[in-house]
Amino acid sequence: MNIYNNQNNSTRSKSRCSYCRSDRHNATNCPRVAEDYAWFTQSPPVIPIGISATPNTCAWYKDPKYWGEWYNNCMVAHAKQEKAKKLASNGRKRSASKCGFCGSTDHNRRNCQEMVAYIDKAHKANQNWRRAFYNTYVMGLGLSEGALVSVKARATWRSPEVDGVGIVTSINWDEISMFCSKPRGHRWVDSNYRQKLTVKVRVGEEEYFLADDEMAHIDDKLVHTNNWGSNVWMAYGNFTVNLVNVLSPSTTPLNEEWIEEGHRKSLEFLTKKRSLEKLDSDGVTDWINQWL
Repeated sequence: MNIYNNQNNSTRSKSRCSYCRSDRHNATNCPRVAEDYAWFTQSPPVIPIGISATPNTCAWYKDPKYWGEWYNNCMVAHAKQEKAKKLASNGRKRSASKCGFCGSTDHNRRNCQEMVAYIDKAHKANQNWRRAFYNTYVMGLGLSEGALVSVKARATWRSPEVDGVGIVTSINWDEISMFCSKPRGHRWVDSNYRQKLTVKVRVGEEEYFLADDEMAHIDDKLVHTNNWGSNVWMAYGNFTVNLVNVLSPSTTPLNEEWIEEGHRKSLEFLTKKRSLEKLDSDGVTDWINQWL
């Protein structure tokens, strides 16, 4: 699904202390705060450059024009640490723990059998979808890497001038799952869940996204034969062409491991921070039941 595939490709930087910028702690546990506070609260205040036992310092603190901000940040961080110490010494009553998935107070998410059953059900549904996808697109249409296809430009102002023969170069096999399929009734779904099928075709020296506007005749298991056309979300771009027909099919042998694996890790990720109630309200459970 989109949220899982995107986080795997994320370049998010490592978290750092908001005070000294170290990546080994946060501001509440920063040892530099107490040292700097001791210097700043002397009379007169001392700017602790080069005299602290803790080496980490934000680089811009060394510039005199930022010393006032450095002082203020130190006061804020010190107050935060003092508050944390007070809370720790007083102790806080913890509310009764409960499972973040099903809401039961008898166990936590780690031991939730209902969550395990939910993942198993989703995994089975995804296996069914992947097999149906293979039977429809690869065995039925012959659409796989190496297939020769007749294409034409899309009827939009951004469409390239294309009307010819191309070869399918890639399909995002590792990313696609049942979340590529549009739920029955074409209901709106959060973009965090839905995943796009990306089929690329090379025509001459250029590579294009293959659109699905001409695919309304595909197996009804995946397609509604009405004005909605294909019920699979497909990737689009400025260089997008329509499929006219498949001239030379490419029926890549089925990889059973691809079916059995079923993108299970993405399904485990799905339940890691979302409750059953959330998944129900977002329509994910209905999405899963559609493919059981």
